[in-house]
Amino acid sequence: MRKRILGTILAAALVVTSAVSVFAAGSRTTQVTLVGESAASYQVSEGTAENFATAQEAAPKVVEKILQVNEGTLTLPTLVQQLKEIISNPTAGQTELNMTEEEVDALAQEVEGKSMVTQFFDLVPINGGVKTEDGKYIATISVPSLTEAMTNVKILHFSTERLVWEIIEPTDVNYTNKQITAEFQDLSPVTVIADVDESKAAETDTTGTGIAPKTGVDSTWGVYAAGAVVLLGAAGAMFVIGRKRA
Repeated sequence: MRKRILGTILAAALVVTSAVSVFAAGSRTTQVTLVGESAASYQVSEGTAENFATAQEAAPKVVEKILQVNEGTLTLPTLVQQLKEIISNPTAGQTELNMTEEEVDALAQEVEGKSMVTQFFDLVPINGGVKTEDGKYIATISVPSLTEAMTNVKILHFSTERLVWEIIEPTDVNYTNKQITAEFQDLSPVTVIADVDESKAAETDTTGTGIAPKTGVDSTWGVYAAGAVVLLGAAGAMFVIGRKRA
């Protein structure tokens, strides 16, 4: 009987710790996927130094800031404010931003109070992409973390071709299917941002990832806590059984 109880506890511990590994491995970026016609016409890549290598050649300091945001060491508003420093002190021999300080101030107002729904990720066309009649790329992405607690959903895009930051208004935001459609003049690093009603965010998060909208950090602490409780319970049971045998 004791062996059965101990076996059950250890099995539960294994299940919970396995779940911890799965949840910890998840990220907002890798969950962004392409849907419909876009799936065969574009490619989505996680925002890493390797995947942003081409963008980094065009604007080293800008991409460095983007990577810091993805790593959680820099906030989006701070990144925008630091763009002024890049304008006045670009990498030697390069123009990294074709923007004025006034345009940076306007961008700062656009992102003020908004949360990142995704990390920065790379969106590039393959097979020519899909274009509108006026020559713009049109793409539809699936964003599992999108909920009705998020309003004024926008796309923040850094154009490595024109060296400008821009806010793109989606042509469609489908909360039911968790999909966003938008048009782009060119493609490179992007992120989804929105106003988030914090009082509704916890109630409407059905992604299973426990993403904290304000910080963009996976809220896996609850899973870790559950794992710790089960493991401690298993250790306690083994101790009690050992004492009884003694």
